[in-house]
Amino acid sequence: MPRKTVFPEGHWSLQVDFPYSMGLACGDLIFLCGQADVEGDGKVCNAGDLLRQSQSAINHIGNLFHELDVGLENLVKLVVFYVPDEDLGEASYIDALAAMLPTVNRPVITLVPVPRMFYPGLVVEIDAYGFAGDAIERVDIRDDNGFSTIVRAGEMIFGAGIDAGDESGVVIAADDVVTQSRIVLDRLATRLEAVGAQVTDLVKINNWYVAGGSAEEWAESARVRAAFYPEPGPCATGIPVHGLNRSSAMIRTDFWAMLDTSGNPIEKSHDWPEGHWDWPIHLPFKHGLKCRNLVFVGGQVSMDPAANVIDPGQMQVQTRTSMDNIGKVLAGFGLDHADIVKLNTYYHGSTGAYDAGDADDLHGNVTIRGSYFQKPGPASTDIPFRCLAYDGMMVEIEAIAMTDQA
Repeated sequence: MPRKTVFPEGHWSLQVDFPYSMGLACGDLIFLCGQADVEGDGKVCNAGDLLRQSQSAINHIGNLFHELDVGLENLVKLVVFYVPDEDLGEASYIDALAAMLPTVNRPVITLVPVPRMFYPGLVVEIDAYGFAGDAIERVDIRDDNGFSTIVRAGEMIFGAGIDAGDESGVVIAADDVVTQSRIVLDRLATRLEAVGAQVTDLVKINNWYVAGGSAEEWAESARVRAAFYPEPGPCATGIPVHGLNRSSAMIRTDFWAMLDTSGNPIEKSHDWPEGHWDWPIHLPFKHGLKCRNLVFVGGQVSMDPAANVIDPGQMQVQTRTSMDNIGKVLAGFGLDHADIVKLNTYYHGSTGAYDAGDADDLHGNVTIRGSYFQKPGPASTDIPFRCLAYDGMMVEIEAIAMTDQA
């Protein structure tokens, strides 16, 4: 499908070459690489300063949107991966981000705390999505900072991160991931209803949950989700985090849905390649989902159909397996890697304080992933985490592709 890609001269980059585009417009949708306060040679600026680095990332987003012929009023979704500042609570940080946006048209926002980023001194990377059309409706705008809880853009629906906090910020059912999962799912359904949608209109969900990387921890809330989503369900990615920067919060979920402009459901098709990997308990999620000309691929990992991790602890081998699995899912819709417009990679970083392993791990999997693309490739975001869902799992990669065949 025709696309416009940009990588402005002098824009920030990594310390290794990669084939990705900093910004990409395809149809009405806009996808950016995660933006960070880094120079063109990979040098981190304003080391350790969360607010200054956040402002720089927002400025980069604005510049890339301008290169793609839109403004920040077309921003519909932000996912902020950041190392928490102990002197700045989550609510205050969200307020600060709102003040950095030179527009009253607030997107939805999800905050994902991480223990560290891939270069020393880097403390934030911001993922951004836009919509170039005029039909943007922002729903349930928060009075305190103006961010939306849900945005309707044409046939697209973007949801902000949902957790079990009440209006005062106190988390309900402290440290109870099962009860909090139920609360989050009920709130998700309520937000969809606000724009006339239902759970069956979901196409993509991301779950960020507090856990230490064991299958048992993952399964606790997975069983609740399994009972909530009707089959065939949306694509899904689940990443364990070390904490949610909100005391006793255990899970946060954000989502994408699609509904036609008259409020009618849109036909979807699903893909599960023969012999593909599976979860240890039955879940309603599908590896691939096509709706109109969009194809969503849930987080792909190095596992077998019996839910055993393949090549445990081997980052580069697992990266290739995950990319091959993405290709298998796309092939079910007649597509391949060249049709990808957005790639998100979550990988197991070093387990202690920052060391060279974080950058080495990133550079190694960037090189392998990059071998699947020709310049100008898709937009890409890469985030290190303390662990992934299962012991020995080193990388999980999700993708969005676009096709001419609606």
